[in-house]
This record gives sequence, structure tokens and C-alpha cells, in this order.
Amino acid sequence: MFSRSGIIRKAPPIVTAGAGDLKFAGHELQVAYEITGQMRTLASAHVPLRGLLRTEPDVAEALFRAGEAALVLDDGRGCRIRLLGYTSGSDTAYFEIRI
Repeated sequence: MFSRSGIIRKAPPIVTAGAGDLKFAGHELQVAYEITGQMRTLASAHVPLRGLLRTEPDVAEALFRAGEAALVLDDGRGCRIRLLGYTSGSDTAYFEIRI
């Protein structure tokens, strides 16, 4: 899209938020998540989408140490996530996701 000044403006990325069931290394719990990108293309995407999840800080740290987990989205789709980042003491872990 062009504005009057001739600058091309990009639409903000689509963010899908929800609550899902997370399973990893002896843990089963519900977490809040946000995934950036088009969810309808998740199964056919050549690159994984990225997102974040929020839980208790000790659980987020254990999840990051595990490296991978299963996440069932609120629409019932089961996905594998690979952890990308976490800051000590934070309640947020960052991941990439594929169906």
C-alpha cells in the first residue's frame, strides 16, 4: 500500500492468540500462546511460524531446557514446537512451530 508520501506501508503481521495444552518431559499443563503469521498456511509453510508462550517462570525454564514439546492449539490441532529462546526468571519462552 502506498501512502500520500509515497512510502510503502506493510500491514502488521497477523497474531493468533489462545490457550493450549503443552506436554513435555513429565509436564502437562495449559499455557497461553501467541503465534505470528498465517495459521491457515501452517501445514504447508516452507518455514515454521514463530511464537511465544507464557507460563510459570520455572516451567518456562524447564521447557527451554527440554528443547522440544507438543502443543495442542485451542482449535484442536496438535503441533510440535522447538524452543528458540528464554530469559532466566521470565514467564515467556519463544518457539517455532510446525504441524
